[in-house]
Formats: sequence, structure tokens, C-alpha cells
Amino acid sequence: MTDNLQQSVDASEILIIPGLEEAEGYGPLPLRNLTLKQEVPFDVYLKIKKKGAKGPQFVKGCARGDIYRQDWNQKLLKLKIPCVYVSLAEMGRVMQYIHHQLELVLGDDTLSEVEKGVRVCDATHMWAINFFNREEARTAEEINGALHFLDYLFTVIKDDPHNIWQLLQVKRHKGFRLYTHCLHVCLLGLAFTTYLGWSRKKVLGFGLGALIHDIGLTRTPRAILEKKGALTADEMLEIKRHPIDGGRMVQGFVNLRWEALQMVLQHHENGDGSGYPKGLKSATIHSWARICRVLDSYEAMTAKRPWRAALEPKDALWTMHSDWKRSKVFDPSYLKTFIKFLADT
Repeated sequence: MTDNLQQSVDASEILIIPGLEEAEGYGPLPLRNLTLKQEVPFDVYLKIKKKGAKGPQFVKGCARGDIYRQDWNQKLLKLKIPCVYVSLAEMGRVMQYIHHQLELVLGDDTLSEVEKGVRVCDATHMWAINFFNREEARTAEEINGALHFLDYLFTVIKDDPHNIWQLLQVKRHKGFRLYTHCLHVCLLGLAFTTYLGWSRKKVLGFGLGALIHDIGLTRTPRAILEKKGALTADEMLEIKRHPIDGGRMVQGFVNLRWEALQMVLQHHENGDGSGYPKGLKSATIHSWARICRVLDSYEAMTAKRPWRAALEPKDALWTMHSDWKRSKVFDPSYLKTFIKFLADT
């Protein structure tokens, strides 16, 4: 085995910012999820771009079965590397490892609820990568696993609503991350629907819908998702397919609430009928989808994208309010309440 953690690592060659690695068959794993002095049951990779190379390569840093050493971890921390990578082909092993480590973390009384919540966010993020990219992972059992994660996050947020902002800051990346976006909309959804006074069961159902609302984008060509310039008419048509694609991918799950399926199908519909895929108007858009439209837009505007910088929260809200005044894109009641929710938390 060529073990790059035992060799001299050139910091300039290691790509720190995650991108859409899933198209190459890899997913990012935050470094904090590797436990020191324990065997790692899957291969661990570094994302490296050699000078003169056209694109990055994923090189093995730690082989399956090796003990994850403290000096390796210190080397990565010194290089300010936030995550390593795992093969999607090994995601079954990865998720088993994540579940086991999470049980130990949640039972550690020395950690705060937010610290534990961060690790649950990591697990939920990995769950989304697995569920979105591997058809064999889309099972009722996996859905129940996600609901278990969301139940814990609900408790952390309900116990102290301000915890939501600490959890949201953990996974901010400079590049566009589909799964990070979905996780953030999910976290906002858990907090906002709790603020609305919904029951725990209903909040979790909404959270699950928010977590998978953009699953259809996994069928959108990577070049379109990463494009920095304006999309062509044909490229926009590809984008507009993702709610229907997503609905088809998850419609068969009996433990996914019908309302959550409507979120997947309708989260880009606008109140004035200008949205997609069906051009529905407010009266025919499900209330869960109308809420998701607000949360989805706010999260997207306040995160950096390949084609634009992130907006400050106040600027994003001003833009959303202006859009509503001009064309009634958003549900006015939910938009007004969401602004109040942000002010109160």
C-alpha cells in the first residue's frame, strides 16, 4: 500500500474545499469522525491535485484495517484539512462505523449537547450522501435511521433554539455542496416548525422532507450544477426536472409522509404560478412545500455558490420580501413568520 500519511505531504497539493466528489465515486468525511488509535474498517483517501494535472486525484492515505494514528491526525490538522474522503462503494462500512462512533459520542457526558449535535449533523450529512447516490441504500430501514438522527437534532434545537446557529455554521464550505444545502434546510425546518408549535412527529416528518427535497439534483449533469455563468434554456430545463425526478426516487417509501413527498415535488412552485415543474399557484401548493420554498431560498441566498457570493441574512430577507411584493413568489404568512423567527432566535 502507498500510505500518504506516512510520507511527506505537500500541503499545496491537497485540495481543502470539497466539491462534487460523488461524481468521481467519493464522499467527504469530516476528520473529527475518525477515532484515534482504533482500526478504520474502510480506506481513507486524500484529495490531491498535482502540479500540471488537469484534475484532482484521490490517493489512499490510510488503508482499511489500519489503526488511525495520532501523528497522522496531527499532520492533517496542521495542514488545516477539514475532511478526508471515502469511497461510495464502501459506504455500507462507513455508515456502520459512523453509527458505532456516534453511540459512543452520545454516551460521553463530557461533551455538550451542541458538540454531540455536531456529530449527529455529520452522520446525517453522510446519510444523505449515501441515500442520494446509492439506490441500494434507499430502504425503509435507512429512512428510519434518518428519523433517528433528526429526533436527536430536534431535541438539541428544542432545548435551546439558539443552538440552531451553531449547528448551521459547522458545515459551511466555500463551494456548492448539495448535501450541505439539504442538511441546512432540514435544520432550519426543524427549528422553524418547532417555533410554529408543531408536534414532534410532524416536525420530524417535515425535517425528513427537507433533508431529501433536492435528491433529484443527483440526476442533473454535474457540469450544469458547477457552471459559473448563466444557464442556457436547455440547461435550465434540466434543472427544472429535478423535483419530478426526486419525487419518483422517493415516492415508494411508506414511512415518508405524503406531505414530505409534496415538498420534494413542489418546493420550486411560486405563489404567482411562475414556478416549476407545474406552475401551481398558492391555493394548490401544499403548505409544507410553501414553507420549504421560504427556507430553501433563504439558505441558498446566504450560502456561496460557484456563480455568486453569499448574501448577508438581512440582504437575503430584503430580497425575498421584494420578490414577494413584486410577484407574490412566497407565502406571505410563512415569510412574515420566518422573519420573526429569525429575529426571535
